[in-house]
Amino acid sequence: MCKIMTKRGYKKVSASVLTREEIFDYLSKRKIIIEPILDEKQINCASVDLRLDNYFGEFRTARLPHIDPANISDEYHEYLDFVELEFFRDFYYLQPKRFVLAKTFEYIVLPNDIVGRLDGRSSVAREGLTVHAVAGHVDPGFKGHLVFELLNAGEMPIKLYPLMRVAKILFYRCRETRGYGGQYNIQIDIRPPKNDPELECIKKYNEEKYRQQNHQTL
Repeated sequence: MCKIMTKRGYKKVSASVLTREEIFDYLSKRKIIIEPILDEKQINCASVDLRLDNYFGEFRTARLPHIDPANISDEYHEYLDFVELEFFRDFYYLQPKRFVLAKTFEYIVLPNDIVGRLDGRSSVAREGLTVHAVAGHVDPGFKGHLVFELLNAGEMPIKLYPLMRVAKILFYRCRETRGYGGQYNIQIDIRPPKNDPELECIKKYNEEKYRQQNHQTL
């Protein structure tokens, strides 16, 4: 089963995972685009390994007392520091229990009948590194660099090198849909989170309910 986005939200549909031979076929016909693939060994029996780019987004925790998903302004972007490393020279120290944003080295394009699923590689998972918090689903029609939500869940610092393989993406064939058009589509750079419009509706609902309760008590 896989999930696709419809006008009424996510819907589960039957799906089958692409094999290595099918992945090669989709890539050769440019039905799926993953560029660049530096080594053919990145293509496994049912997945493609993804590499770490040289940009990292750090939260300035000293200036950010908390994160309010309902009130993320443009000023919020000032709380995110970007670190650029030099390929084949620099590395990034991810301290224990620390969280950082990064992105894939590869640019990815999916057709409207393919769903992607991002998973961490077992080798880095055993070092205590998780590559995504919950956002492992890649909608049909996605275009751009996938963003990693890197967390060091271990007790020791982890060295992260640009171009190291930290994740893999699996592809599921499903019925064609209208394709993803969300706020993170065609993303080239690391983007901070955006306001959740649903929370504004919840806030207004709570305010209206509070006014009604006060009116009844008068």
